[in-house]
Amino acid sequence: MLDHIMQTAAFNATKQFESLEKVSQNVANMNTYGFKNVRFDQYLDASNQLNGTQREDYAQGSVQVTGRPLDVAIEGPGFLPVTQPDGTTAYTRDGSLALNADGYIVSNRGDIVGNGIKIPDNYQEVLIDKTGDVKVKTTAKSDPFKVGHIDLVRFNNPEGLQSIGYNKLLMSDDSGQPIVDTDSKIKQGNLERSNVNVFYQVDNILRLNASVISNFRIVKFSDDLYRQAVNLRQ
Repeated sequence: MLDHIMQTAAFNATKQFESLEKVSQNVANMNTYGFKNVRFDQYLDASNQLNGTQREDYAQGSVQVTGRPLDVAIEGPGFLPVTQPDGTTAYTRDGSLALNADGYIVSNRGDIVGNGIKIPDNYQEVLIDKTGDVKVKTTAKSDPFKVGHIDLVRFNNPEGLQSIGYNKLLMSDDSGQPIVDTDSKIKQGNLERSNVNVFYQVDNILRLNASVISNFRIVKFSDDLYRQAVNLRQ
């Protein structure tokens, strides 16, 4: 009986440490643009052991004005497809874009945006409208001309996307195939902030810390009872 109690308490403490890891990840990324809050929903099973499921909160984060022409915030559930160096496509909500040495629009990790949008060397201004059309002006008075388009996509089950770090996601069987998203809009000169609520995270840390301490106390109490029982037998 005591062995079962100790094993259950130790198992539950380990699960709470896993939850603390998720909370720490959220706090560490509270200033990461486009980052989505991760939580670990827990429940007690029939044997009083903690189990849980990782969930991602894809609620819209607040939009911050930056004034940088290559910063784009996504308003809506869409994702920005980027082509990685190995040719695979990843998806992100982080719209802090830039130009690489070859003049292509890239993510802050250096991944090519979309299928490749090249900005001419003699550009004076880059204009990105809400539908994703990228236009360039070569002089202050010239008419803008289109050089590419930023496609946004959505997923039937975004929680099924696979995180690969660096605020990037991969498609999976659970997420389903990407679907062209014409409802989400792009807002140039802005960035979407993370949707992490720091006050909620602090409350989570306090609650989880108390739970871990309680489980360790159960382990110690059970161990003390076990030792006392052994001593009585002697």
